[in-house]
Amino acid sequence: MNAERLPIMPAAALLLGAMSLWPLSTSAATPDSPAAFLAAARSRAAALPASNGACGPAEAGANGLVTTDPRAMQVEGEAGGTTGGLGRPLYLVTSTEDPEGVRSRPVPGTLRAAVEAARRGGGWIGFDPSLNGKTLHLSTPLRVPSDTTIDGGCGGVTISAAPRVTSFLVVNASNVVIRGLHFTKDAYVDNVDRANDAIGLTGRFDRVAILHNAFFRCGDGCLDIVPKDPGNSPSRVTVAFNHFADHNKVMLIGTLTCYVDRAAPGCDDPLGNLSGTMAPFLRVTLQGNLFESTAQRQPKVVSNAFVHSVNNVIVLGATRYPDGRNSAVYAGAAASGGILAAEGDVVVNPTGRPRYGAGPVSALRGGDDEGRETDGAVAVRGNVGIGPVRMQEHRPEIARALRSDAVGALDASADPLGLAACVLRMAGPGGVALSRPESCRADR
Repeated sequence: MNAERLPIMPAAALLLGAMSLWPLSTSAATPDSPAAFLAAARSRAAALPASNGACGPAEAGANGLVTTDPRAMQVEGEAGGTTGGLGRPLYLVTSTEDPEGVRSRPVPGTLRAAVEAARRGGGWIGFDPSLNGKTLHLSTPLRVPSDTTIDGGCGGVTISAAPRVTSFLVVNASNVVIRGLHFTKDAYVDNVDRANDAIGLTGRFDRVAILHNAFFRCGDGCLDIVPKDPGNSPSRVTVAFNHFADHNKVMLIGTLTCYVDRAAPGCDDPLGNLSGTMAPFLRVTLQGNLFESTAQRQPKVVSNAFVHSVNNVIVLGATRYPDGRNSAVYAGAAASGGILAAEGDVVVNPTGRPRYGAGPVSALRGGDDEGRETDGAVAVRGNVGIGPVRMQEHRPEIARALRSDAVGALDASADPLGLAACVLRMAGPGGVALSRPESCRADR
């Protein structure tokens, strides 16, 4: 099977602005089958520089505050400038316990106790090295407060919960960092069991960074960013260098206004009401994430949201439902006035059937039965498809006007194998102690 190289639109229709490029070393010819491409990318990733080993918890100064990040946090894009718990007290988690019924008086040393302490003015939450390799099973959701970092180091700790429990909630909070953790759920059956998300952002929130985490079998969504109240203040989020694996519906971004009520103000023509009720006050950067054997919503962008998808690697794979049907399979989609600019992504389709790398929801309706939704706006530039991958723009001028230059990007079309190797090396907790772009240069 030959690789389909994108963009497939005329170059003049794809000008989203200049990218700030991280140079890669010159690569050999790109393998033309998905299996060969992935094998070559994994081999090249294994040759990239190793971690510097800075995996332990942060240290507090004489005043009890964390003033230095041991892993030199780099937040780009919409949530650039987020500091989380820097300048706040250090709270060290030493216990995996989370007994039922103790939310008001959590057990000292637990993650819940640390989160409650941070509610008094923020904090830096780390994990004692004795917890490496262990799982913290949450009995109820944890609400992460403002001015807080939850730092799992290089990923020695797993956060688990029952499928119905959203593990971390960010509600009416700002300046939050969550990084270096593994997220999963107890066993559940797709499309049958009631399930919630691994991380949910809702209410009003701003400056939230989700970095270098691993998500595996996460419930409903691995990460849903669904504000409840459209407002005049911006909601800015960066989701960067995470690893999403073996999951169905990965990420939903935007309000559900038009899906719930097509008669709501502005929903008759969402893209015609972007200066009013459908204004994209939620802005999200997706950068350098690895989606592996994931089926759909990578992401799905709906009302009141703009997403800039930059240099992600998406390896498509269907989820099989109990009745024998396969789920829908696509990378990014925009619906109900949502806006998506996909730039420099690599989409790998091993299935043999043509799949969408980005498109409006109407392009997917045959497989996803989304008849209640209208289209959003989609623009693409410099994306690469390995296997039968399609891109379909819709009202691309809208997405171009919103795209910013706040993210440094690799030129995927110049070296797709190099980009894939870089993301394979950097994404997930194992890349949290790496610096970029230096760690993506095999010739340094």
